[in-house]
Amino acid sequence: MICWLPCQSLLIASSSSITVGVSPCVPSQVKMKYFQTVAIVALCLNVAWAEVVNFKKCPGEEKCTIHEVSISPCPEAAEGVACTVYRGTNVSISFDFTPEFAANELTADVSWTQPNFDLPFVGMDTAACKSTKCPTVSGTRQTYAYDLPIKKSYPPKHYDVKWKLTGENSESCCFIVQINITKKSKRT
Repeated sequence: MICWLPCQSLLIASSSSITVGVSPCVPSQVKMKYFQTVAIVALCLNVAWAEVVNFKKCPGEEKCTIHEVSISPCPEAAEGVACTVYRGTNVSISFDFTPEFAANELTADVSWTQPNFDLPFVGMDTAACKSTKCPTVSGTRQTYAYDLPIKKSYPPKHYDVKWKLTGENSESCCFIVQINITKKSKRT
């Protein structure tokens, strides 16, 4: 005798034994749920594996609290040193922040900060609401997440990177993080 059990197992019974096995004919709805679950778990693990890095607040920043900044990949974070990123790759950056202002829209500004001037990061998507929830609500914690391409044209060196989200009333959330851009070494 053969009958189906609720979780798509196959029950085969004979006079001498009972065998339970997984059916090779799993309905497409069950397969889709399985793949959705795997995709969600993979996404969560990717976020969980992002390395929390050291950062400092921008001078004069009083309207926002930056709770945590994560960069992936950045194995150097465990040692408390600047992340090494490779030209021609992408880096995921995310940070948790609580603005002390409300804003319908946010603009993202990323720049290499120098003592006398800031040089804008070329190729950055400035529409911050694509990477965080808008409108922002004063006193509400939220997360900004962005995949940052490190272009091959960027000179390899150490950078202090200023990341700033600004609302329509010029109020902002801002921090500075250090990175080292380097050439990708060839395998030998």
